[in-house]
Amino acid sequence: MPANEKPEYENPEDFIWNTYLEASKDEDEARPKNWEGSTTGILTFTGLFAATVAAFIVESYTQLSVDSGDQTVQLLSQLLVATANASAGLPVIIATPEPFSTPPTAIVTNALWFSSLLISLICALLSTLVQEWSRAYVQDIKRRKVLHESLMERTFNHIFIRMGVNHYGMDQFVSWIVALVHLAVFLFACGLLVFLFPIDHVVAGIATAILGSFVIIYCVASLLPLLEKSCPYRTPITYLMAFVYWSASQTHLYRLILRSLSKLEVRDKFRDVVARHEIEMGY
Repeated sequence: MPANEKPEYENPEDFIWNTYLEASKDEDEARPKNWEGSTTGILTFTGLFAATVAAFIVESYTQLSVDSGDQTVQLLSQLLVATANASAGLPVIIATPEPFSTPPTAIVTNALWFSSLLISLICALLSTLVQEWSRAYVQDIKRRKVLHESLMERTFNHIFIRMGVNHYGMDQFVSWIVALVHLAVFLFACGLLVFLFPIDHVVAGIATAILGSFVIIYCVASLLPLLEKSCPYRTPITYLMAFVYWSASQTHLYRLILRSLSKLEVRDKFRDVVARHEIEMGY
């Protein structure tokens, strides 16, 4: 068929359905690619991150229970003291060992690190599920035309699938996985600071300064898109701030404040106009 010749349709309205299907092709290809790209990056990062957290946990979880090595050293010390006292004819006194108590810093550190590890593993699992859903979405969207199916039926099937994806928030679901990854990193960093402070205050202070600088940059990058619409920096905190702002804007107190501010602005503008008029008239 020549390029300038229009295709023939069985029904006149098929032109509308075919136009819709052709127009939606770009978005149908872009959305799964975005899901695949985000989840692939999450899987790579969570794999490396989980291995890092697990290496730290191996060193920290031993603080939650009695160390058998310390018990052995304590028993040998008591045995040497008892032997020396018996040789010197002194009474043998066996000291009662102090009951073991878990340090509070060890509890906090392990709680944060184990939570971070579990969250990162959950993110990896959710990413694999999203990839499976993405492939199923592509298969449903690109279903081949069969003999008994008209263009209208294909269009309705396409709209039905798109409505399901939009209604159940597939794009938002991927964004929540990214937010969970950020939460896992934050928990690990907090646990690292708690772990370092009892060991060395200098190292802990340097780590705190580095983490604090990053938190400030992260918060600024999260806030800028709300102040400047053209700013490309966005984080999960940005959407949370936008939701909080929207929720606050629905309250009656917020509307009263805006109404009062608008009245003050109108009053200030009126005063400026009057003052400018008096200057021009020479009053």
